[in-house]
Amino acid sequence: MAESQLRCLEDGLMPPAVPESRPQFYYSEQHRAALERLITGGHGAFTSLLKHEDGQDFLSAREVKTITGTFVKYPSEEDDGAKRGSRNSSGSMRSTYWPQMSDTEVPPLDLGWPSSGLFKGVTRVSVYTHPPKENSPHIKEVTRKLIQESSKVVAIVMDLLTDLQILRDLFEASKRGVPVYIVLDEPGAPLFLDMCSRLQVGHRELKNIRTRTVKGIGLNLSVGRIPGNVQSKYMLIDGDKVMFGTYSFSWSSSRMDRNMITVMSGQVVDFYDNDFRELYAISDKLDLFKQFHMTKPQTGTLSRASVSKRPAVATSRFQVNLGDVTRGDGKVPAHKYHNPKYLLALGQIPGPTEPLQDFLNKMDPEPEPENPTADLENITPAPSPPEKKESKKLRKLTFNTKRWRKGKKDKTSDAVIEENAANPSDEASKHTLPSDETQDSLKKKKRGFRCLFTKS
Repeated sequence: MAESQLRCLEDGLMPPAVPESRPQFYYSEQHRAALERLITGGHGAFTSLLKHEDGQDFLSAREVKTITGTFVKYPSEEDDGAKRGSRNSSGSMRSTYWPQMSDTEVPPLDLGWPSSGLFKGVTRVSVYTHPPKENSPHIKEVTRKLIQESSKVVAIVMDLLTDLQILRDLFEASKRGVPVYIVLDEPGAPLFLDMCSRLQVGHRELKNIRTRTVKGIGLNLSVGRIPGNVQSKYMLIDGDKVMFGTYSFSWSSSRMDRNMITVMSGQVVDFYDNDFRELYAISDKLDLFKQFHMTKPQTGTLSRASVSKRPAVATSRFQVNLGDVTRGDGKVPAHKYHNPKYLLALGQIPGPTEPLQDFLNKMDPEPEPENPTADLENITPAPSPPEKKESKKLRKLTFNTKRWRKGKKDKTSDAVIEENAANPSDEASKHTLPSDETQDSLKKKKRGFRCLFTKS
């Protein structure tokens, strides 16, 4: 129902009329009355009503033919036949009840469905056309390759599915154990069943396939209902790829029609994931085992498709240690703890998260001492090794030794050795410190340690 109609139901509130020139214009009471006149009185009564109310003809010849050919009257009951005649004569609307919850059971995805909510990366887009452009593959080749490479699930929403090659690929995927869900437009279901009977499918082909039909929104009138069609055409592969466009899975669409498809991967796939589950929930069951007079095998109900487990231990310090996510013990390394984008790889992990301050407190190596001054007094300084300083004369003689090494006798090196051997006490005396200077150096070291602990 249109938003303008819903507003009228709220305490008799009548919103102002929206002119046709504004983009918000959608529902028109004049159009509804003209459609009822078209169904009850024919095309002549339809045009005369529009002319009388200064309205424009809003239906093409093809739409007029489709509406009059697909119109469905409400089922009549013998008990209230007289009341129905009085209501139609007085022009009153039919009574309608508005349930808050559906009285039918929601169909489960019993073959499994991949988990959603995990980060799928950036969106990547590829466009293909028929006829192909720039040496790109044919749209049918792209479609068949996606089905043949599937490993988790194949979900299709299509108005017409009659291509024999695509049907064989779907049955082969079912034999491999890949769940296949098909939601068809209701008028296209008999054509789909006819092509399946030509392929002579059996239990193995139908074991992992679930087929349902869905109707368009349609338009409810006081005298009957005008059905609609499903024009959505897309296919989900493994929960991380989607193919959509104008291409219907039929031989004529892939040969004679101009079509365009788009293959996307990334976070945008979640939108199609939710849309498919909504369509599947409101669809009607099409039991292939019953249609082909087969006994349906007993299968358990699964909530999620089986997916390969992630590594329990990280192999590198740059990887996230996921652990067993189902138990909620997923962990993130310390160098990635501050960045929230790495938590997207964990999905929805149950259990409380650890605050950052508690995490940093655990990383402290040792607690600070209560009295650092007393510990410093007990420290015995280690004797520092004597520093070797070369005199100017020694450096000069060593340089001359390197200079005269080629082709001459090494007289300078002998002189250096004799000089060092003659005065061994001179170098040792330079590094000998009096007791007063030693105590001053120890006091300076203690002051440095106190400043260090005070700052920390």
